[in-house]
Amino acid sequence: MVMKLFTNPYRYLFILLLGTYSYLNITWLETFHYYGIHEDAFFEWLTITMVCLLLWEGNRLIESMLRKRKPILSFKLHPLLAFFLASLPLAWFSGMIPFHAIAGWYFRKSPEEMRIASKLVTAFAFRVNLFLHSLNALVFYVNRSRQKELEAEALHRSQAQASLQSIRNQVNPHFLFNNLNVLSALIIKKSAEANHFVEAFASVYRYILNTKERELVPLREELEFIQPYLFLLEKRFESGLQVDIQVPESAGTLKVVPASLQMLVENAIKHNVVSAQRPLRLSIRLNGEHELLVENSLQRKTDVGESTQIGLDNISKRYRLISGKDITVREDLEHFRVVIPLLK
Repeated sequence: MVMKLFTNPYRYLFILLLGTYSYLNITWLETFHYYGIHEDAFFEWLTITMVCLLLWEGNRLIESMLRKRKPILSFKLHPLLAFFLASLPLAWFSGMIPFHAIAGWYFRKSPEEMRIASKLVTAFAFRVNLFLHSLNALVFYVNRSRQKELEAEALHRSQAQASLQSIRNQVNPHFLFNNLNVLSALIIKKSAEANHFVEAFASVYRYILNTKERELVPLREELEFIQPYLFLLEKRFESGLQVDIQVPESAGTLKVVPASLQMLVENAIKHNVVSAQRPLRLSIRLNGEHELLVENSLQRKTDVGESTQIGLDNISKRYRLISGKDITVREDLEHFRVVIPLLK
């Protein structure tokens, strides 16, 4: 049972306020005058406050005992109902003890003189006990609702992390397949650039491995990573690919999804003609303060078939899972543009 009302660290302040409020309320209604009770105001307030104190502390002890004991009955009671039923004898004693201590022992009142006042105090004790348990039930259900929300959020996060890891795993084989083909062609040609290509390839793949478990990386790191990757592409396409990067240093601390630029460049090359006669022009620049624009000239291949948009879908899902934001894709007759969020 999650019941924090009776164990609240400020409970004595609440008891004092409850006792004072109850006394003022009873006085305003002229209850003492109506029933012919004419005692010192301090002792009237003291009796009411002691009733509240005994009820609160008594319920705290009962709650502690109920939490430790196993249920005696064969059928199960709701913990709040069991708690309330166990508190009923306490309500009677909480009314009788302070009343008889003050009226009977201190003021030496006779049983007949105390009869009406005794009933009033007992009724008051039961009403305060019902109020406290109603308030405790509210606290109980609010706590349980919060706990369910936390559990649902934890489940959602674990599912999101699993989905994110699945999406990340798509990057490695896709990257390997494309670049091993390029390396194979260079080796067959016995190109002197093969060793340089291997070094750049290792640098790129090292970055992908190092950022595999990271959700976001600074834009500065992503731009540093894209340089060796562009070198790999230049060895394959030479003057057929023209890349222009214009990103100020001030934007370097903003965050992006790892390898997102590489996937966008790769996506542009996959779907467009890249040749010396028709060079593919690709631009990377800021689009406002918190967006990055990756734009390429549109010269679609005729034999590539229908696009599966795996690369764009990969980036989009990762952004949605991590930040709740999404990429923006725009296209006209001459250009294909992808805008990715830059996150703080």
